Amino acid sequence: MPDIQAIQKALREEKMDGWLFYDILHRDPIAYRVLGLHDVLAKRRWFYWIPAKGAPKKLVHRIESFTLDSLPGENCSTLSDRN
Repeated sequence: MPDIQAIQKALREEKMDGWLFYDILHRDPIAYRVLGLHDVLAKRRWFYWIPAKGAPKKLVHRIESFTLDSLPGENCSTLSDRN
């Protein structure tokens, strides 16, 4: 699990609002490494926002809603296919 407090401290020191992680089909190995998602292979988009202050937020597809379960934060909503 990532050290959220350390990441947030670094973000504040750099005067950044936050760090947005995004992936689909495992195309961002840095996100997986930083977030410690070693056993996750998501086939649908996911987003993980670490703000400089406050709780992280997760946005995942409803079919793979478990993708970011190992990470702290709240689920904002889920992405779904347009019907």
